[in-house]
Amino acid sequence: MRTTDKLYYLDQYLYRAEARIATLHAEAIELDRTVAFPEGGGQEADIGTIETPVGAFRFIWTKRLYGTPLSIEGFTGVKSGGVILHLVHPDDIDRLGALEVDMPVTITIDVERRARLTLSHTASHFLYAAALAHQPDLKRLTIGCHIKEEAARFDFLVETPFHADDVGAIQSEANRLMADNLPIITDHLTEHYDARFWQYGDIYIPCGGTHLETPEAVGPLQVRRKNIGKSKERLLCSFDQAHINTDDYHVGTTRHLEVVS
Repeated sequence: MRTTDKLYYLDQYLYRAEARIATLHAEAIELDRTVAFPEGGGQEADIGTIETPVGAFRFIWTKRLYGTPLSIEGFTGVKSGGVILHLVHPDDIDRLGALEVDMPVTITIDVERRARLTLSHTASHFLYAAALAHQPDLKRLTIGCHIKEEAARFDFLVETPFHADDVGAIQSEANRLMADNLPIITDHLTEHYDARFWQYGDIYIPCGGTHLETPEAVGPLQVRRKNIGKSKERLLCSFDQAHINTDDYHVGTTRHLEVVS
């Protein structure tokens, strides 16, 4: 079974690397390895360019397909292996015929977007941890989340709408947690590399997204709620004073990096 080596798990600050074309699709390029994080865990996908001997191709989304489901308590929907597709910009699709399998390429992601998504995903965990601290049964009532560049949100199926006091308490708790500025640990279960988690002090959340090493750059969170339908409530967080830092991102120019499938 084909797999794509996930260089973003080896080093999430790697923004460019050499690769080879594994398979060509009608509207996408599949590489043998990638630095591009696919949409998953609520986090939006990376975008960027794939430079080839016949020109550059823009990819506007990245998604993961296939993989073997893992039956691990708490890690719902996690799969091992799988392939990652880079969906090509519509204006570049008609040039895909010039590409060939095994052709050497260089893939580069949009670093600013990755940095913003990484910060937003980090912020989302503090929103969620604070919400659960305020109302523990929200864990079983969670029905979705979405992490984009400028904000993050969680959706819940609840009988009673969130009140202003609830929102204020959740915001205060999230900011209190971040003010401790503890190290953020991202790692994987020993037996399964794709079963990944986020840990901050004694807060443990299964998650395979990209995250900051500490919450300091997030700055104060602003939390608000929105009713999105019958018995459906949304908590959103934004971070107007966040510091976006791309200094730690770097290039990988060799194919001799340890790979992770």
